Amino acid sequence: MDTLRIDSTQIAAWQSDGRYDYDREIVGGSQNLLEWLASVINQWLADLFDTALDNDVVYYSLMVVGALAALFIGWLLWKHRSRLFYGKKEDEAMDYEVEEDSIYGVDFDAELAETLAHDDYRQAVRLVYLQTLLHLQNAGRIEWQPSKTPTQYMRQVNDPAFSRLTRLFVLVRYGNFDATCATFDEVKALQRDVIQKGGAPHE
Repeated sequence: MDTLRIDSTQIAAWQSDGRYDYDREIVGGSQNLLEWLASVINQWLADLFDTALDNDVVYYSLMVVGALAALFIGWLLWKHRSRLFYGKKEDEAMDYEVEEDSIYGVDFDAELAETLAHDDYRQAVRLVYLQTLLHLQNAGRIEWQPSKTPTQYMRQVNDPAFSRLTRLFVLVRYGNFDATCATFDEVKALQRDVIQKGGAPHE
């Protein structure tokens, strides 16, 4: 009776023959993604320039490029979204309480002079905005209430200059925006525009 026998010599020949290496068809076979990508790039260079680099050279070059790309992305996030990396304590993020945002009983000229003397442009922007609300209240263009939000005043006034002024105030007041001398100059120019359109304030 015939029995099946394994031809080990033939099996070894098949295993050494690249034509039967079916694993290579499956995204690099036993290669990791980076190794597979390195081999693809190397093959592309060979086809395009009739030259080939060592796979290890391409592999480590890809690692360096990937690391540089990750560092660049991290730098962009740190520059434009720094609060993702660190937060400020609540008392550091707000220099003043919401209840203090009142338009009455404030000597705006004196307080502005003091804040500018200390280069406190964040506080100066806040004072200019509140002073503008006082102008609008006295001119009858708004009805000021402590519970109203800046957005409500912006919709009520419906003026491009005041809308821009309000957005800057919100950025500085709630968004921890770093106000500068240029920011202050801009809000003062916007305030003048708003006042000219609404008449002089009542003293």
